[in-house]
Amino acid sequence: MSVTRTPEPAQATQGLFARIAGEAPEDRAEARNGLRHICSLSLTKISDGLIDPKLVLSWLLSAVAAPSALVGLLVPIREAGALLPQVFLADRAERMKRRKWMWVAGSAVQGVAALAIALAGWLLEGLAAGLAICGALAVLALARAGCSVSYKDVLGKTVGESRRGAVTGFAGSAASLGVLVFALLLVSGLMEAKAPVLIAIAVAGLFWLAAAAIFSTIEEAPSEDRGGADMTAFREVLADGGLRRFILVRGLLVSTALAPPYIVLLAQAGGDALLGQLGALVLASAAASFVSS
Repeated sequence: MSVTRTPEPAQATQGLFARIAGEAPEDRAEARNGLRHICSLSLTKISDGLIDPKLVLSWLLSAVAAPSALVGLLVPIREAGALLPQVFLADRAERMKRRKWMWVAGSAVQGVAALAIALAGWLLEGLAAGLAICGALAVLALARAGCSVSYKDVLGKTVGESRRGAVTGFAGSAASLGVLVFALLLVSGLMEAKAPVLIAIAVAGLFWLAAAAIFSTIEEAPSEDRGGADMTAFREVLADGGLRRFILVRGLLVSTALAPPYIVLLAQAGGDALLGQLGALVLASAAASFVSS
C-alpha cells in the first residue's frame, strides 16, 4: 500500500515561492524571505488603496463637512511628506546594520496614524476633523518615507535580482484585487453612510501593523556602515541631464494626483454624497493599478 508523503514545510515554502517567482532559489532562506516580502507588501499596498488620499480621504473630509481648502492639502501632504524626508532619512538608513527595522517602524507608525484618522472621522466634525485627519496623514506620510528609503535595500539583500520583480508585481496585483473588492462593495449600494469608509481605514491601520510584524521576521544579514549620502553626492546626481529631464517629466505628471480630490468634490456637489460615487472612482483607480502591476 502506497503512502502519500506530506512535503516538509521548507520544501513547501520553496515550491510556493518558485511558482510565484518562476524559478526556485537555491537558498531556502530566500524563499522564506520572499514570501514574507509578498505578504507584508501586499498588506501595505491594500492599506494604501483603502486610505487613498486622492479619493477616500477626500470623500471623508467632505462627508465630515471639513473646509474644501483642507481637501486640497491632502495630496501635497501625502506626496511631499513621503518623498522629501527621504533625502535626510537615507543617511540614517545607510548607517543601520539591519535596515528592516526602519521599515518595521515606518509600517507600525502608518498603522497607528491610520487608526487615528478613522477615530477622528468618527468623533469629530468640520474644521476639527479636517485638521486632525491632515495631521495624522502628515505623520503617516513621514513614516512612509522611512519605509520607501529602506525597502529596496532590504529586498536587494534578501531576494535574488531575477526574482525581485515577481515579488513586487505579485504583491501589487494581489493588493489591487483586494481594493477592487472594496470598490465593488461601495458601488453595490450594500454600504451606506460614512461608517464603511471609516471601517476600511481602520482595517488599513490593522494591515499596516500586521505587515510590520511579518516584516520583522525577515532574515536580514548585517550591513556595513556605508557612511550615508551627503548633499555633495545629491548635487552630483542632479548634474545628470537625463535625470533632470526625468524629474521634470515626473513633476509635470503631478496633475494626475492633484485632480482626483476635486473630481470627488464635484461628484458630491452634483447630488447626494453617495458611496457609490466613491466606489466608482476607487474601482477605476484599482483597475488601473492592477493592469500596471
